[in-house]
Amino acid sequence: MSHNVVTVDGSSGDRISAITTTIASSIKEIRIGTNGALSDAYSNSPASALDDSTLYFYDTSPINTISGASISSTSGWIDSVTLPAGRYYLAAAFGVTFSASGRFAFQMHNGSALIGTRAQVGASTQFNTESAPALAVAVVVISGSTTFSVKSASGSTNLDTITNQSTTPSEESWLYVRSIS
Repeated sequence: MSHNVVTVDGSSGDRISAITTTIASSIKEIRIGTNGALSDAYSNSPASALDDSTLYFYDTSPINTISGASISSTSGWIDSVTLPAGRYYLAAAFGVTFSASGRFAFQMHNGSALIGTRAQVGASTQFNTESAPALAVAVVVISGSTTFSVKSASGSTNLDTITNQSTTPSEESWLYVRSIS
């Protein structure tokens, strides 16, 4: 009878067939707001506006396994990440509430310019004039430390006030960064 003949990432099972692998630990990433169980009213964030503004993501214990990267946070509300030189995939989703049928757009920002795809959510997205995915995505190659945030576009329609956003942004928004060397 054979045992421990299966290997995963070069590791075989121990005496009780448990396999320990380093695949997950080799992924260099930042995960913000991906817990789903975290909840706080957006009015508790430093945000003063939603239209044409930096957006805040809520996470009291964000994951950061990228050496040299940092996360800017105020009371669990995160407005940016700073990354060292390298290649990265960035993605963000942002949930908002509307007072009536409306539109909200957002995009990655590298400190000096909007980058990547522009995301739009709401019942009045402009599919006829531009692509409207629900995720803002960018792939970047940076030669030095760079700060990234997510900013909303101007021209949003029928957004609820920051107070009326309640916990929607904290529960439905996330930011993900992965090193893709």
